[in-house]
Amino acid sequence: MTPSFSRIAPAIGGSLLPAVLLLTGCYQHVDADLVVHNAVIHSMDEAGAVHQAMAVKDGRILELGPEREILNRYDAKERYDAAGRSVYPGFIDGHCHFLGYGLNKQKVDLTGSRSWSEVVERTAAFARTQPGKGWLLGRGWDQNDWPQAGWPDNTALDSLFPDRPVLLQRVDGHAAVVNTAAMRAVGLDVEAEVEGGLMMKRNGRPTGLLVDNAVNVFQKIFDDADEATKRQALLDAQADCLAAGLTMVVDAGLDTNTIALIRRMQGEGVLKIRVYAMVSDAPDHLDHFARHGRIDDERLKVNSVKVYADGALGSRGALLKTPYHDHPGHHGLQLATREHFAEVAAWCKAHDFQMNTHCIGDSANKLLLEVYGEVLGGTNDRRWRIEHAQVVSPQDRPLFARYSIVPSVQPTHATSDGPWAEQRLGPDRIAHAYAYEDLRRTMGLVALGTDFPVEGIDPLQTYRSAVLRQAADGWPEGGYQPGNALKPMDALRGITIWNALATFTEDELGSLEPGKRADLTVVDRDLAKADAEGLRKARVVATFVNGERLH
Repeated sequence: MTPSFSRIAPAIGGSLLPAVLLLTGCYQHVDADLVVHNAVIHSMDEAGAVHQAMAVKDGRILELGPEREILNRYDAKERYDAAGRSVYPGFIDGHCHFLGYGLNKQKVDLTGSRSWSEVVERTAAFARTQPGKGWLLGRGWDQNDWPQAGWPDNTALDSLFPDRPVLLQRVDGHAAVVNTAAMRAVGLDVEAEVEGGLMMKRNGRPTGLLVDNAVNVFQKIFDDADEATKRQALLDAQADCLAAGLTMVVDAGLDTNTIALIRRMQGEGVLKIRVYAMVSDAPDHLDHFARHGRIDDERLKVNSVKVYADGALGSRGALLKTPYHDHPGHHGLQLATREHFAEVAAWCKAHDFQMNTHCIGDSANKLLLEVYGEVLGGTNDRRWRIEHAQVVSPQDRPLFARYSIVPSVQPTHATSDGPWAEQRLGPDRIAHAYAYEDLRRTMGLVALGTDFPVEGIDPLQTYRSAVLRQAADGWPEGGYQPGNALKPMDALRGITIWNALATFTEDELGSLEPGKRADLTVVDRDLAKADAEGLRKARVVATFVNGERLH
């Protein structure tokens, strides 16, 4: 089934021809800033055209064509010899946490820890490098990877840090362990009920384990980070993104102050990566954009709102229609009321903003698809999105097409959750989880991302997980639910033109055509033709934004 957006066909296939192309009939030297040649240029246009060379001027593509024609026609300030490598439209991460990734580089890294004891040991070692009484922050632990997969508690943290606040987030950010000093620091009432959240207790005593909205009590710590901290985080994140071949990131939930900082840094010329920022749905953020309107800068777009419907499957916060297979009676957590979702949807429609909602469980997906439908009424070109769409009942899947909803998915979630997901969902429900090809057939496209730092930052692993349905280590042999693998060209579309469509940037980005921005990712092989071993060896060798080589 083809996408039901009214503008998709002309957006992909339409030819954006600048006036300068009138010159192409003359075999004389025309000024250009950059010529890329000796390349296999995958345009990702509707025809799937492949070229050998391209010319760029003022950040835009002038012409693509045969090697000798482009070299003879254009007098370029710079030439880039691709040495026969593949050139793609700049890769776009359709869902990530750009600032959060950078901030994590300033915390204790708990990724890959094999036990809670190891988490505590890493935290203690980190504390020795950060003397004082300030917050100790960490992220990355996952109890599903431990031999004993039960929830941890804060006993050891209280012993080691009786007066220093500690907050250690699970890999997905939807659960955390805090010590007693941290609860005191924010005035957390351990007797209070948290709507949409859990504070675990044992024998009447708080264990420090918090889930979903209970974790959000501590969000102000991150929002109130000083400007120097945020600046360094954004620069660190940019460096890693560019090295991975990313030219644009979609940050799934930012506050207005951070958005303003990104805008300043881009204006200063120090932050050059493109950012499509979803603003968090807090009332003060919506009030700000109601007063000031959308942002449509060259490298910063703000015309969408991020909402959370439920939590994560790994922490049993995803909202399910029937109870968890491994936790009878527990359905997960709904993080806000239906009335709140309807109010935000009405605001987005009134202010011409895109609504993008985190939905993991089948109940959350059904709920938001229905709320979207009530507001949108039918097919449209608003391109509202469901983020993650991990567990969607077959009977609810047609709602994506009925209301023109974009499924925004992260292929690496399937391969990282695969070892334990069936324990949560059971053998029947797992069959329609992580069903990315089913969603693509339903809607005609899928936007692909990583959700970094929940997963790794590498868009090539996004591609591998989508096509091979395997983790970086090759697990499992034959692929995880391989019937829902994406075809190679669809996986490439998912990190290029389909992500552009999902962010209203298809007139500028997502394919390599005359008139579009010269955002390029150079890879050492043809991804669509490489076998599994070749894909695991694939590497990004250069990244260009607006024709400027940044990696």
